[in-house]
Amino acid sequence: MKKSFLKISSLLFLFVLLISCDKDFNSLDSEVIGDDHFDLELYDEATVVAYSKATGVVQTNNLPLNALGIYKNDFFGTTKAHFVTQVELGSENPSFGFNPIIDSVYLYVPYFTELKSTETSGERVYELDSIYGNAETGKFRLKVLENGYYLRDLDPADNLQSSQKYFNDDKATKIDPFKGSELLNNSSNVAQNDQFYFSKKELYIYKTNGAGLYVDSNGAVLSDQNNVTLRVIKERKTPGMWLDLKNSFFQQKILDAASTANLFSNNAFKNYFRGLLFEVEEINPDQGALAVLDFSKAELKILYKAASEAVSVENPTPTRTRRTFSLKMGYNASTTLRNNSINLLEYNNSTEYDAGLAGSNEVLGSDRLYVKGGNGSVAFIDLFAPTELETLRNNVATKNWLVNDARLTFYVDKTAMTNVPKTSEPERIYIYDATNNLVLVDYTFDSSSSANLKNSKVVFGGMIQRETTGPKKGIKYTIRLTEHIKRILKADSNGEYQDNIKIGVSVTESINLVSSAKLKAPISANGVQISDIPLASILNPLGTVLFGNVVTDPDDEDKKLKLSIYFTKPNNE
Repeated sequence: MKKSFLKISSLLFLFVLLISCDKDFNSLDSEVIGDDHFDLELYDEATVVAYSKATGVVQTNNLPLNALGIYKNDFFGTTKAHFVTQVELGSENPSFGFNPIIDSVYLYVPYFTELKSTETSGERVYELDSIYGNAETGKFRLKVLENGYYLRDLDPADNLQSSQKYFNDDKATKIDPFKGSELLNNSSNVAQNDQFYFSKKELYIYKTNGAGLYVDSNGAVLSDQNNVTLRVIKERKTPGMWLDLKNSFFQQKILDAASTANLFSNNAFKNYFRGLLFEVEEINPDQGALAVLDFSKAELKILYKAASEAVSVENPTPTRTRRTFSLKMGYNASTTLRNNSINLLEYNNSTEYDAGLAGSNEVLGSDRLYVKGGNGSVAFIDLFAPTELETLRNNVATKNWLVNDARLTFYVDKTAMTNVPKTSEPERIYIYDATNNLVLVDYTFDSSSSANLKNSKVVFGGMIQRETTGPKKGIKYTIRLTEHIKRILKADSNGEYQDNIKIGVSVTESINLVSSAKLKAPISANGVQISDIPLASILNPLGTVLFGNVVTDPDDEDKKLKLSIYFTKPNNE
């Protein structure tokens, strides 16, 4: 077996080399510090077998974030993301006063944004985050409908002993047969329904009096209620989905039901009103955009007028005041918000993507790896041939070889990704223990953090490295697995080695999210049954094509997947 070595006799030069190889990977094994009797050698022809597998249908209920919209990727195909959620009362057994009549109902779901500047007028300029496709031009049809399917907490197939699992393909069989036909986002503003898009404009709530009329800064009713320029801003909201909902529906469903048992508790309410369905439809096959949203941050508010006492002979016209009642939706594991939800994902894969997955070779490895989120695909990597592993372990044990640094480098297939814009390339990929569905020890050991959570674990890596000029498309991803390799090659105090497990590769929406989700049907990866994938992969709709371990074009030799291990060896060996 070939070994390519880079000899360095000076420890200082060793340190400089590691920095020059990759600025994020520059730590040395503490055992060699201060010792000048060691050389650094690079072993970069370890046996690596890498291949891709379609995940099949994935579990998508009660996700921390949910996709909504239509996203077309020029290589992978089209994704449609619908969403269904239970709704709960802001307060149980509510009292709405006497003769309550709705003025308006609105839903606001904030987008992920970054404040870029503030104009002299006070208007704030934002940049949208976690929105894929053409945000403000990628229009689609959005329908908000009543959900008629009861979303259970527990699984009756398991005698109610485990949590109910719902999957991305449950729309046709479970949701559609029971959905309402009444359009709830029925505003005359087509940007809220028939021509919906993700606007980056700041939203305003204007000052009103108790009767719901717009007033000036002194509280005087504006003479022209339709003149927006005269209104006084009461509250500014970051860009988000704003939908005016149908008054009559919520009047009948909520306010008129106050005297019934249906509003007595949230358990009763969730069976009575089974939630909302957000359904998307294409307007134009070449249009669309998709956002990743936190529906647990949604505001669903009913604004209504009611009197504090009933009509009587003594008071035939009791004063009516404006009031607000809140409903909650979405799921948040860190709070008490427990509204069951499902992200309903539909896919129309490209022929190229399907062909690439079909041609993946789990025995010999593949020339390309297809890594895509949602109901997409993951890659798997098997490291070291048996005899190779035995030789390396012997060298570590008997010749005092020390694993100094190890990393996997994945090069992007720029040809396959030519028509995929920079903004649709995954910013990060993630590797994990696919055999046991666990994080790697290198992930655990990395305590680096960032104000932007997406940039945490920088030593572990996986961030995209881009071109510095031109379109600034992705070049490669590098991930460190030094500690993992150490434990494979060096026996512990009991003389035992860590198992040489199968490594999984996925996209990730958040590097800090390491929990997993179930596959509807397990898949086999070269003899290992895989039943789970990283949850963060399901949250990310993007994908990328990477070079594998097999080279079909000699010009791509320098781009094939490699495991690079830096050993320090006694220089008298």
